[in-house]
Amino acid sequence: MEWIPWVAWPLCILLLITGFLGAFLPIIPGLPLMALGVILHKLLLPEVLSWWTVALFIATAMLAFALDLAATAFTAKLAGASRAGILGALLGEIIGLFFALPGLLLGPFIGALLGEWLVSKKVFRRALKPAAGAALGLLAGALGKGMLGLFLILVFVVDAFIF
Repeated sequence: MEWIPWVAWPLCILLLITGFLGAFLPIIPGLPLMALGVILHKLLLPEVLSWWTVALFIATAMLAFALDLAATAFTAKLAGASRAGILGALLGEIIGLFFALPGLLLGPFIGALLGEWLVSKKVFRRALKPAAGAALGLLAGALGKGMLGLFLILVFVVDAFIF
């Protein structure tokens, strides 16, 4: 089947590029798309990539999700969030997944704000600082996912063209 490389390469490259952009754009599931591109490439052209590369892409996609949650919790804590604020930020981030871009961007902020305000009984104005910290965690997570995306692109290039 001579057409398979003509489909596999563009599809994989499209998913890698879209996934890399998705590391910074919360509406696109970045690293999972990159992993999907490599999985499809391996299935269509089994002789090009190693299974180690595929496993690394899948593990990194899972790590990126954990990194997102950890960055949100860590920056909320640095900004003075209580346990309620941190839990609110994490729940807001997860619930925000179901509300497209506004939910993804505002979820951690609103969750931390509500957690601090309702449970910790902080004055609304004092609850804003931990909520802003949670929002900064979203940015830190995006930067971390972007760096992981660059690493994965490097791994792909090395495995596909050098080894």
